[in-house]
Amino acid sequence: MTQLSKSSGYYIHTLLSIILFGVIAYVFFVSSVDLNAQQDLQDAVTQSRRTAIVNAVERASPAVVNISAIRNVTQITSLEQWLWGDFQPFQKRSLREVGSGVIINKEGYILTNHHVIDDAERVRVAFVDGREFDAQIVGFDPLSDLALLKVNTKEDLPVIKWGDSDNLLIGEWALAIGNPFGLSIGTAQPTVTIGIISATQRSITVDNRFYETLIQTDASVNPGNSGGALVNVHGELIGINTVIRSTSGGSQGVGFAIPANKAKKVIQKITDQGYIIPPYLGVSIQSVTEDMAVKLLGKKVAENSILSRGVLVSDLNKDSPLTDAGIKRSDIIRSISGHRIKDDTDFKAVVRLLPLNEPIKLEVIRRGKIKNTTLLLKELELEYSPSRWGLTLKQPDKAKARKLKNHGVIITDFEEGSELDGPLRKGDVIYQINDITIPTLEVFKIIDEKIQEPSRIQLYYERKGKSDYIYVTFNRNNRWR
Repeated sequence: MTQLSKSSGYYIHTLLSIILFGVIAYVFFVSSVDLNAQQDLQDAVTQSRRTAIVNAVERASPAVVNISAIRNVTQITSLEQWLWGDFQPFQKRSLREVGSGVIINKEGYILTNHHVIDDAERVRVAFVDGREFDAQIVGFDPLSDLALLKVNTKEDLPVIKWGDSDNLLIGEWALAIGNPFGLSIGTAQPTVTIGIISATQRSITVDNRFYETLIQTDASVNPGNSGGALVNVHGELIGINTVIRSTSGGSQGVGFAIPANKAKKVIQKITDQGYIIPPYLGVSIQSVTEDMAVKLLGKKVAENSILSRGVLVSDLNKDSPLTDAGIKRSDIIRSISGHRIKDDTDFKAVVRLLPLNEPIKLEVIRRGKIKNTTLLLKELELEYSPSRWGLTLKQPDKAKARKLKNHGVIITDFEEGSELDGPLRKGDVIYQINDITIPTLEVFKIIDEKIQEPSRIQLYYERKGKSDYIYVTFNRNNRWR
């Protein structure tokens, strides 16, 4: 009995130990499963937060910078300052305008809007990681409202990836990344807003500047977003945020961006030439009005607005590349390189960025019938002889322009008997008319076309590094000083 009891006790103890171990193991197993389940749940939640939008922002935002354009202005001393003993009639102050920019390559080139840095005496760039640099203005194009900056550093720079702005879908996601209202000054963290692509191929005029083929988005864009990035869900650059349409001055869901593909063309020309020099066309054109369409095409054809839209070729030079392409006077140019032409402003905006020595498809209307041809542009318009002026102007090359105090156009010759020969001289640089700067020959032509007769203008010029001005008056028959 005693031996049996000891044996039974041993087995019972062993059994209890096994049961206890099993219970403990089960508890640990259940706890482990529970912890794993919680971890899996947390991972799932984290993954659900990391959307394509979040990934796009992480890819693109490091390449978006804050830009501070510093300008020195002279202001009249206020009455209050006079009363407190400040007897200086004028005071100089530094004003800072904030905007945004996008780093486009490892060499430190930054793309922004021209209106952000226009007339800036110093440009300061702040990166997302807190680094700050002074930036050099490499070149600009006031008509497309783009400017190219450069920071000189050997440090690694984040670079945005280019997208294809010709392949956008109406309704796809779009993110605007920038510096609205200067909110990121001091923190270096850009603001991100989201919306969709509302429309493409928009054309608007803002502050006397014509914008064409713009991307419209309802992503919130406000003052300070100018020059910032519009990106797709892959974090790729599809546009440069530029203007808003608003009745209040703030965002109302109608923002516009310059397409990335157009910005590429502008950057290439600025890099090569320092500014935009349009190709030589040797043509005079005018917008097709309703009455004009009726006379040219007949009433029945003119009622079709698709056929009657475009620009009329009113005159052609013998050496015009359009002549070589078979274009004749009274033809209506309807389409260039797949872009439908609405009017003369649209025509000029498209032509100025066309490449040289590459076939360009043209669609024209002649006597109510559509014809197709190919245009080959061979040279840039480097010289211009404006009627009424009696002189010839030349666009300086990039090397010459860097030596000038003011960007402008150079007088190379005078017509015999020109009344400006004397007050002005060969080699003078015309850089401003009234309050409008004249950085290029293209801008001079635009301003010249707007000078009505009779009128009196103030013409600013540079001679051997010194600036001066004269008054030029135009009457209905000629011009005199």
